Amino acid sequence: MRNFKVIVIALSLALAVGCKKKKDADTGTNTASGSSDMAGSNMAGSGSDMAATPDAAVAVEPPKAIVNTMAADLKWVPLDEKAGDKGPMVSWLYGDAMKEPNGFFLKVGAANKGMWHTHSAGYHGVVVSGAPNHLQDGETKAKPLPAGSYWFEPGGAAHNSQCLGKEPCVVFVHFTEGKFDFAPAEMKKDGKPDPTYVEKREKDLKWSALVPEAGDKGPMVAVVWGDPASGPSGAFIKSPAGMVSPAHSHSADYHGVVIKGTLMNYAADDKAPKEMGPGSYWMQPGGGNHITACKAGSECLSYVYSVGKFDMAMAPGADMGGGAGSAGAG
Repeated sequence: MRNFKVIVIALSLALAVGCKKKKDADTGTNTASGSSDMAGSNMAGSGSDMAATPDAAVAVEPPKAIVNTMAADLKWVPLDEKAGDKGPMVSWLYGDAMKEPNGFFLKVGAANKGMWHTHSAGYHGVVVSGAPNHLQDGETKAKPLPAGSYWFEPGGAAHNSQCLGKEPCVVFVHFTEGKFDFAPAEMKKDGKPDPTYVEKREKDLKWSALVPEAGDKGPMVAVVWGDPASGPSGAFIKSPAGMVSPAHSHSADYHGVVIKGTLMNYAADDKAPKEMGPGSYWMQPGGGNHITACKAGSECLSYVYSVGKFDMAMAPGADMGGGAGSAGAG
């Protein structure tokens, strides 16, 4: 661990590199361009006869400190109490899903054909495991989205989410401008996909260096919606195995999901940081100094949603040079 290479994560500068300013995807425009041969959904109604509003939605108070939740510690409950564990399962992460912007993990069993439905607000989805596919109005066939894929589903658009593979599908879903509701819908044979729907697979992402001097040897970022230089945004980040950032802070809160590798996010004085594997979640409060690290052995892939401008300020006395990583950093 003491041999980890320290990489200065100049997030505010790097995230602005190659990022064109565009309207937030929740208003119907995304920085990523996606095919329209599928419709994104949060798979909320997949295989269940749930009511127009999710039975299991609960209020989750915004955390005031760093939150690290390992995949094994997630609390799963039925999205539809009538369907029980035979239907979609949900793990609420933040926000009151019935009233305000929110985020959660959704798990759908294998060989699930889903059902057609709509949501009032648009939402963003990220595939953590499995390979769901998303049909939009008028479509009868869709390509699967493997782990590390992203999609945006506009509000009001009829769509169907499926998990047709042999393993369950787990996705991270977040509504940035409205509550999570659900209404059954019917597919129109002459329907057309909503033009603001977006989907991106990992192979389609446009990567740029977080630290220009480090190039592709350092952390890489792929912004998929929003403009991190001016407001809310979502981006994938690839961190090299063994990376340890200097202590730093951001103005706004951000939410992160681990897709590959083992990642740690912890306060500078934390001597025993928690190791988060795929399917884990963390929340970093704005203004709090912290260190982000990727355990040696495998690079880390994560998705980060910043609720505001994604800037960075180095903590007083932060180690800016090369050398050993912070003690206990993984």
